[in-house]
Amino acid sequence: MNLLFRLKHYLRYQWQGRTKYYIHSPFVFQFYLNVLEGDVEQELKPLAQLRQQLSKNNTSIAVKDFGTGSHKSIAISTLLNKVAVRHKYGKLLYRLVRHYAPSSIIELGTSIGISSAYMGMAAPQAAITSLEGSPDIAIAAGKNHEQLGLSNIDVQVGNFNQTIPQLLNKLEHVGLVFFDGNHTEDATLQYFHQFLTKANEDSIFVFDDIYWSEGMHAAWQQIKQHPQVTLTIDVYQFGICFFKKGKTKEDFILRY
Repeated sequence: MNLLFRLKHYLRYQWQGRTKYYIHSPFVFQFYLNVLEGDVEQELKPLAQLRQQLSKNNTSIAVKDFGTGSHKSIAISTLLNKVAVRHKYGKLLYRLVRHYAPSSIIELGTSIGISSAYMGMAAPQAAITSLEGSPDIAIAAGKNHEQLGLSNIDVQVGNFNQTIPQLLNKLEHVGLVFFDGNHTEDATLQYFHQFLTKANEDSIFVFDDIYWSEGMHAAWQQIKQHPQVTLTIDVYQFGICFFKKGKTKEDFILRY
């Protein structure tokens, strides 16, 4: 991670980001009101309590990296603090799913199950499939989902090169896809094009860490330019894509 690169783009984001008072698109204005705003702390209190418990859990679990082939042990508290979605952006995921109510949700990169928990709590009726490479991490995620009473999240373990094609073969189309797995340019673009084959007008793609590195930023720029993507929203941590037909292609940077 290049801190100077991230700082430069964060300052640019702060300079270019719009508030709701400068949005003329009705669709994006509603997005701002319903996804970027709104107090959901009470609804998410059980998840906040779980995060507090995990922040004190120093139990180490094995992590397998399919990209490098490495194996290492990391404390659950470290995974929460360094890998899991921050509460600020977890709330965004929660409001996003609650507002658009996708019938199906796919997540690439379960980690310890925090981001999928935000989405699962927002849409208990939705079928959520989360793909994870490390078996022990997947077990930890399952325990966290169970503690929250979330029975609509199916964590599937394996190499994305196998699990993604297997999943896509079973689907007619995808609802919301949260890309939070391999944060490299080539892998991100590969996953984007794979799921694009199942996207329709109601699909939503959310990419995490679009300013993580020059490669991730380059991938995001290519995704924005794809002809099937008709509207994008940049909130710095996430890049969000919509596929609405009959709309002039637009890109928005919104303050959050």
